[in-house]
Amino acid sequence: MNKETLTQEQIKMQKKILIPKDEHFNLKKHQLIFSLDIQYQEDFGFVAVDIQNAKGEHKGTFVGKYKAEVEYQPGFFAFREGPLLIKAVNDVIQQKRFQPSLLVIDGHGTAHPRKLGVATWVGIQTEIPSIGIAKEPLLKTEYSDFLSSEKGETIDVVLEDEVVGFVLRSQTNVKPIFVSAGHKISQKEALRITQSLSGEFRIVEPIRRADQAARAAAKSEISLDF
Repeated sequence: MNKETLTQEQIKMQKKILIPKDEHFNLKKHQLIFSLDIQYQEDFGFVAVDIQNAKGEHKGTFVGKYKAEVEYQPGFFAFREGPLLIKAVNDVIQQKRFQPSLLVIDGHGTAHPRKLGVATWVGIQTEIPSIGIAKEPLLKTEYSDFLSSEKGETIDVVLEDEVVGFVLRSQTNVKPIFVSAGHKISQKEALRITQSLSGEFRIVEPIRRADQAARAAAKSEISLDF
């Protein structure tokens, strides 16, 4: 797909973004959170899906290898990575019989120049509530001047006078992470859930597990599930 086609597709998808203003998203203890990360080798992505319930009980981490069909183009990354993430989610649902109530994705949600980061893209395509948690910002945010060094401190990420995410200090005196709602969940709920997933490291624990599994699979250190 060329940039013009991708741009038109983004415009169509923007109309489908649903970010509630009110907090209404409450996971029951048995409901499952899928956390996703991906590592690339040329045109192949190794996608890890880490699964835990809302109580924090870990159910397993599964990895699949998928060929990327869309060439990478700056500003349109979700069109390359999103389909691979969806394939992995569907494989886990169909083959492992787990059903997600929430997707947590290593990447951005609405904290994106067109509010359409990969977490939003995947949320819209699957109609599953989603959150993006990223290591680096896409939108200019002068957080270094305003964000306290203490764990749990936040500042808003604003685009066109709208809060589209948060800078979150996940651990004291470490670089922050960047949290934004993807789809069908409010910004404050995305932040609250992200904080509940935090462990002792900068990256929240389920994303960290997914990252480690994807890296290990890409190096052939562990076997694939799909």
